[in-house]
Amino acid sequence: MKNSLFVLFVAFICQLGSSQTAIFSGIITDANTKEPLIGATVFLNNQTGTATDIDGSFKIVTTPGDYTFTASYVGYDKQSASITLTERASLVLDIALKPVDGILNTIVVTGSKFEKKLGEETVTIDVIKSDLIQHTNDVKLDQTIQRIPGVSVIDGQANIRGGSGYSYGAGSRVLLLMDDLPILTGDAGFPTWDFIPMENIQQVEIIKGAASALYGSSALNGIINVRTAYPTSEPVTKLSFFSGVYNSPADTAQKWWADDFPFFSGANFAHRQKFGKFDLVTGAYVYTQDSYLKEIYQRRGRYNINTRYRINNNLAVGLNVNAQVNRSSSFFFWDGIDSGLYVAAPGTTAFNQGFKITVDPFLNWYDEHGNRHKILSRYYGNHNKTITTEQSNFNDLFYGEYQYQKHLDKYALVISSGVLASYAMVSAELYGDSTYNTSNEAVYLQLDKKWFDKLNVSGGVRYEFNQIAGLKESRPVFRLGANYQVANYTFIRASWGQGYRFPTIAEKYISTSVTGLSIYPNPDLTSETGWSGEIGVKQGVKISNWQGMIDVSGFISEYDNMMEFTFGYYPFPGFMSLNIGDTRIMGGEISFIGEGKIGTVPTTLIAGYTYIDPKFKDFDSIQNALSSADYNVLKYRFRHTVKFDVESTIKKFRVGVTCNYNSFMEAVDAAFVDPIIPAINLYIIDGLQQYRDEHADGDLVIDIRLAYNINANSEVSLLCNNVLNREYSSRPAMMDAPRNFTLKYSLTL
Repeated sequence: MKNSLFVLFVAFICQLGSSQTAIFSGIITDANTKEPLIGATVFLNNQTGTATDIDGSFKIVTTPGDYTFTASYVGYDKQSASITLTERASLVLDIALKPVDGILNTIVVTGSKFEKKLGEETVTIDVIKSDLIQHTNDVKLDQTIQRIPGVSVIDGQANIRGGSGYSYGAGSRVLLLMDDLPILTGDAGFPTWDFIPMENIQQVEIIKGAASALYGSSALNGIINVRTAYPTSEPVTKLSFFSGVYNSPADTAQKWWADDFPFFSGANFAHRQKFGKFDLVTGAYVYTQDSYLKEIYQRRGRYNINTRYRINNNLAVGLNVNAQVNRSSSFFFWDGIDSGLYVAAPGTTAFNQGFKITVDPFLNWYDEHGNRHKILSRYYGNHNKTITTEQSNFNDLFYGEYQYQKHLDKYALVISSGVLASYAMVSAELYGDSTYNTSNEAVYLQLDKKWFDKLNVSGGVRYEFNQIAGLKESRPVFRLGANYQVANYTFIRASWGQGYRFPTIAEKYISTSVTGLSIYPNPDLTSETGWSGEIGVKQGVKISNWQGMIDVSGFISEYDNMMEFTFGYYPFPGFMSLNIGDTRIMGGEISFIGEGKIGTVPTTLIAGYTYIDPKFKDFDSIQNALSSADYNVLKYRFRHTVKFDVESTIKKFRVGVTCNYNSFMEAVDAAFVDPIIPAINLYIIDGLQQYRDEHADGDLVIDIRLAYNINANSEVSLLCNNVLNREYSSRPAMMDAPRNFTLKYSLTL
């Protein structure tokens, strides 16, 4: 009897409780695309709230009464309305939020690992949209990022605001990411630009300055994060075909070919589609090139597939795969200035065949409190076989990361944290036919807080553990940044961040030779550390239906024990990675981006000027002896760079112009320009100093593009790169392309 009474009492209490609850639920979508918005917030009376799951769904259980709900999402207008929730009833309301127009409202994720307006970021971030990639027909990502102010690429080495020089294919101070996962090779820590699936890029985000607190080693100078596309409600298929030829160089004495011009051609496709709870993105690419450089060629094919399955409203899993095969040749330096600028010096040509693959399983889960849990993983296999030289290398890298993120909207606070580990196995002739292992583990925490709806403050800390060939090292780093909205479209920011970079296997243990020149190992090479600071102002502008943003910034970076490959005598001529000393790079930058209509003409613009002053902090005669300059300036930097890209659409025609100017590279390795035997004028690289004297005014390269829309689904375009047929070299003894023409056909289904 007592047990029965207790059961009845519990049932009564439960019934009483249920009679005093009400449910508010729905789905939040983009008003234009109808796509669900993941992580949007819904609050009742600015107190009780939740975040939407992977399907854009939300659910709030509360007491009956009158409420005002507020739905919000980064980059979208807020929506508020009054509602009444009744007992034992459920109110279902679907909410469509309108995106906010304007450059400053562009959404980025790299700076904080969550979606944030570009104007509110505490660091300088530049964004490249997919349209620019497609319209310029860039076949490698390094071609695209060079259109951004302050960014240069010297023979594959990314350089942001002078932070890097020419690294001979090993080590990087700029971290390349694809979908938040590192994609640097396990042995050399070097980006492979042709491996990025250009046909499936949504946008590229570039952080300028140290970002090691969130991203670790190799982010000492900045980050390039490639975000691939996800499908929308409607399936999309894109195809393109292109072919082109190289013109004769301006100096016809340098032309090594007869009647048949060197050519290149390629094709790619991309398909994106939703199948219920299953998302599919796939693409493929083929490219062949017979280069303007004698005996140099490229043959590569790539296939990628990205999948995601939504198990329920809170949990999604997926697998991304990207694979590429390639055959190519390359050479180290030219034969001579008289007639061999586009011809390899004897013995410097290498023939390669390779296979690359990334396999990326992932999991994304939102718990009942709206907290995000994310597991990212990657296997990166990079196998290269040299046919004529003993420079083969095989490396496999395994990476795993757990991310936790909590949005405390009531306090305008976001907590981002994570733990990660990576392990690489390397076996290579390139490293003295030896096997090496390297590993890395890290934990990190970042807090992003907003005060008064105007001030954004960000602070982070990271602790890193690194091991290479049994040598262990650990290090903490910190960062702090702030952004204040002075007016409606005016933002000022300041940031400071530490950085570091552990040596790679290639930098410490490489042991090979090229045409009699040795590349020496340096087991005693030590890590470099540093910091960077910046102050800047962003000002939004609007002229009728055209919106833009002016960004003015001053920056400083310092590096201790900077690592650089240096040409010298050890005791015989060759290369070695050295700790060259402490350096300081100061400078300023002004950039302007915009999009919209000028009158009735849709127009986009990217423009900017960057000045750097790269120096040793304590310059001495020993450092001077390694450089061609007799004054304090770091090697392989451009003191002045100017970038300009504009594109307009007039009815069915689209026309674009790109201009890139680099000032004279003031310093290179002294051994490149000094004679080995002065008495007989014997040089390692014939004619390099003469070439530098003749091109001391810097390099101006202009590209133009013209497209015609045949109909809504297809277009044909003609591109001419290096219109002026400028003879120029981005690094010593390696010529860049003469004038070339490309014809392209694009189809959207």
